[in-house]
Amino acid sequence: MAIVQLEAEVEGAGDIVLRNYADPASPRTACSFAAGNHRVVQLIDARHVVIEHDFRYFAVVDLPDVRFHWFELPPDQEASPTFLAVSPGLDQVLWMSTHVDTETSATDEVHITTSAGDHVVASWQRPLGGRCGDPDDSNPGAYTHSGAHAFVLSQAIRPQNRLLVIEGETAVLSVLPPSEGWQAGSHPAMAVWSPTSETLYYRQGSDVWQRTAGSDPEPFLEGVIWSHPTITPDGNYLAYAVAREDGLHDVYLVDLAHDGSPQRIGESRNQPVFLNSTQLWYRTEGQGMCGPSGDEPRIYDVTDSMEFPSTISRVVAVWPATSSNH
Repeated sequence: MAIVQLEAEVEGAGDIVLRNYADPASPRTACSFAAGNHRVVQLIDARHVVIEHDFRYFAVVDLPDVRFHWFELPPDQEASPTFLAVSPGLDQVLWMSTHVDTETSATDEVHITTSAGDHVVASWQRPLGGRCGDPDDSNPGAYTHSGAHAFVLSQAIRPQNRLLVIEGETAVLSVLPPSEGWQAGSHPAMAVWSPTSETLYYRQGSDVWQRTAGSDPEPFLEGVIWSHPTITPDGNYLAYAVAREDGLHDVYLVDLAHDGSPQRIGESRNQPVFLNSTQLWYRTEGQGMCGPSGDEPRIYDVTDSMEFPSTISRVVAVWPATSSNH
């Protein structure tokens, strides 16, 4: 399943729809999302999505019945709450709060809220500040498909990036910045869960690491500075983009089922995301007036290595495939 925006004559005006891509030759639209002051922030599974309304209210929506289950993060303006994810069991809300301590410092807290109440999983102090966004940003939090684990990737200030892995309501892995902050490029980023195991892949510095439940992190791809990693629903293939010296990107494919090495499958391609176990969506790239720019959407078929045009202008969310950005 994927929530996608379809191409239209006016850029950005296409319908946003939930489509079933189980049959690659005949994708089926299950429902559409009306335009308005709300947005889809999570596709939990084939029957549940999370929407955000007015940057304050949230709802788990049952599909296809379209029943809304509304909830609100604490309205305390001083807490600056940020939604991260709803668990697959629909029984936990993962979120963060930021409290300003002084003119130069703030405290971040990671919360898990259930019917039994709210629990602070972790907290830390950091320099006060933030930013509006960065190409290196990715999902700030996600659960495994089992719901047994979640990660939180704090990205408010890149030198202070932190990666937590949570089991139940306990942080079992913490990738923390040194006292002076991360040196340029050494911070954790672009984390993605396997859809078939409790394994997390993430970038730190110039390598990709993997961490499986009960084990310490270990190198997975050395010398790879990836972005937009994505894994097929069956866990057999991993794809990702790597920046080139000219600012454009190439897309690589790894056969996880056979411990394959990375193979470049697309030059001047970026933003890959698997729609199903065989079809990889991405965009072509070209040099624009202000640097790299996206051009045309494409589909790459891993079964025959063929590429063809796509009617999808933007991917919003995918399931059960996983992605660091969707």
